[in-house]
Amino acid sequence: MDYKFVVADSRSRVVIAGHANEQFLVEELWDGSIRLEPARIVSDAQFEYDNTPELRELLDRAQKSGRVTTRRHRV
Repeated sequence: MDYKFVVADSRSRVVIAGHANEQFLVEELWDGSIRLEPARIVSDAQFEYDNTPELRELLDRAQKSGRVTTRRHRV
């Protein structure tokens, strides 16, 4: 195992070298150790799309039909 020594600052923050702007789930274990698991936040709609093959097929067919258009406005 590759251990690294880190120190929490006055706001309980720790820097993890090589993991800038990444998100993690944090679990504090019974022995006081901390486990980090890489995580992403996914909307309910995206979760449903990812986990419902019928929905993906329906939306893919609708998009290919040429009757569905998407307008995107730049802000």
